[in-house]
Amino acid sequence: TRSLFIPEKQRDRYKALPELPEWHRVINIKGHRIKEIRKNRPASYLALDALKDCITRCEAEKDPSRRKKLYDELRHHVHKAQTVLKVNQYIVRDTRILTLENGLCRIFRGDAKFPSDLKADAFQLYSLWCHEVFEQDILRGIITVKGRDRGADRLDQAYKSKHPASPKFYGEGDLVLGHWWPSQLCTVRDGAHGATQGGIFGEKDKGAYSIVLSGGGGYHDHDDGDTIEYSGTEGKNGKASENTQHLIKSRDLQNEIRVIRSSQLVKTNRYRPKCGLRYDGLYKVTDYWLVNQEKQMYRFKLERCPGQDPIRCKGSGAERPTSFEVEAYEDLKK
Repeated sequence: TRSLFIPEKQRDRYKALPELPEWHRVINIKGHRIKEIRKNRPASYLALDALKDCITRCEAEKDPSRRKKLYDELRHHVHKAQTVLKVNQYIVRDTRILTLENGLCRIFRGDAKFPSDLKADAFQLYSLWCHEVFEQDILRGIITVKGRDRGADRLDQAYKSKHPASPKFYGEGDLVLGHWWPSQLCTVRDGAHGATQGGIFGEKDKGAYSIVLSGGGGYHDHDDGDTIEYSGTEGKNGKASENTQHLIKSRDLQNEIRVIRSSQLVKTNRYRPKCGLRYDGLYKVTDYWLVNQEKQMYRFKLERCPGQDPIRCKGSGAERPTSFEVEAYEDLKK
């Protein structure tokens, strides 16, 4: 079931920009590009109009059962816009989908009564378009090598220069709960994680910023959702590895760590995403212990920080990846 209760900490979680982005402000609404769009009214233009109309109907509906159905319709509109709609800056500008009064902000603003998953997904879409990311390819910014294995892909430096994203920060930044990626390289592209293959990312004296739960490497990790037992990496010469030391430092610092779950987790794990990787919130290291003296292997206990919305796994009623994301992921294999 989806709760409509908005925790006090979450009321101002998603904030609209104080002013619309520069690319939005400089477009001439009397120019030929806008006139052409208004004349032809492409499918994506009509789809954004339908999304806005659905927001209005959700706001006006008083009957709980009918409103619930409208929320599902709105989810469909938002998820389609995230993954499928072919838009550009002119379509986004003329539909006014980014304005406070007309667009996505009506879903995620602090006093809005929409479910938390809708707020999160609307804000994710808003952030992408505000940052001039209109390409809906789930592997945008990635130079791909054809095939089922994504291990040979690499970051497109031109995209990285235009959309820089550093993973060296505490907390979640512009990420939203349920944020999804088709590959670990895409988490690096968006600054959610800093290692293209490793499970732990951090800095000396700063601790760990993020970890990926993937179930690889033969580690005996345990995942209860809100509580995780997570193994460090093997050390050398009687000394803990650098990544293990990051987690030890985080126990001392008590900093928040981003936790990303991979579909490579065992299939019996109920929190495992259907495909790709999913951001599941902030955790803290609350304990650790030595499990192998010779290899300097440590195991860490992480606990999910309070006040966050539920993990968006199967059965949550707000699962990510969405059906559109799963379909796009499957298309990569063709």
